[in-house]
Amino acid sequence: MLKQLLFTLVATFLLFVPKTYGHTYLDSTNPTDGATITEELQTIDLVYSGKIEEGSIFKVLASDGSEMAMESFTINDDVLTGTLASPLPNDTYTVEWDSISQDGHPLSGSFSFTINAHVASNTDNETESGADTSEQIASDVSKIVDTLKTETDSEDGNSIWALIIVIAIILLVITVVTIYSYKRTYVKRKKNK
Repeated sequence: MLKQLLFTLVATFLLFVPKTYGHTYLDSTNPTDGATITEELQTIDLVYSGKIEEGSIFKVLASDGSEMAMESFTINDDVLTGTLASPLPNDTYTVEWDSISQDGHPLSGSFSFTINAHVASNTDNETESGADTSEQIASDVSKIVDTLKTETDSEDGNSIWALIIVIAIILLVITVVTIYSYKRTYVKRKKNK
């Protein structure tokens, strides 16, 4: 009977032991393990089940094994945040972490994620600059036409022919610039494929 009572007391005590006596473990990460990120990423958070100590760190490895430069680490009770020196380029990364729990136990592990963010290419920039150039030429043509109209109103009929020739030349220039810009963008896109 005494053994049963003693066993019951020990079992009851173990059921109600606070979690603070248990070991700390990695609870969650941001980004999560296996995630695909579609925007720039420059900070990584590791959230633990309990407080962690100074000296807890992690490293970020690219798919070729190269280590990405870290700028700083901060610890806020149970959260370890690492800030990278620059946003990660598109690739698959492995985070290898080594931490120290509040009770002094070493913790380690790893998780991985993929960055697949949209990157503005030179083709996008050239297309935009080509459109900007066409808009600028159209604006300049409009100003020239207005100027020539003003001069034509005050001069004789010979100025009308000069106006027509100037407008034809300007339209020809716009057409050539537009075709050149389109061909250049088309060739670059073919090369990128």
